[in-house]
Amino acid sequence: MLKLFIFIMIIFLLILGVVLGVLNPAQVTIDLFILKTALPLGLVLAIALVIGALLGGAISSLKISQLKWQLRKQVKENKKQLNQIVQLKKEASLKEKESRSYSKELVNMEKTG
Repeated sequence: MLKLFIFIMIIFLLILGVVLGVLNPAQVTIDLFILKTALPLGLVLAIALVIGALLGGAISSLKISQLKWQLRKQVKENKKQLNQIVQLKKEASLKEKESRSYSKELVNMEKTG
């Protein structure tokens, strides 16, 4: 399913690039301080689209990796707390058993005494 989606997106972007190139053949001058060049407007738009997509993907992947790190940290903390809960339940169960046995001993002592 993911491969089909990627394939469709690639085809869409290729068609978009061709349409941009055909509909915008006018030359525009790009001045990048040290480099000055004339390119077709469609190519400039396509380059801007690609650069924007790459920057957006980079920023998104940084945020995703940060969230994954936080998730791993939280899962680790949850496991630690779960182990503490299990340990406390075991201790409570042992204390309850001790209390019952102590109560039984007291009852037995009262009956005999």
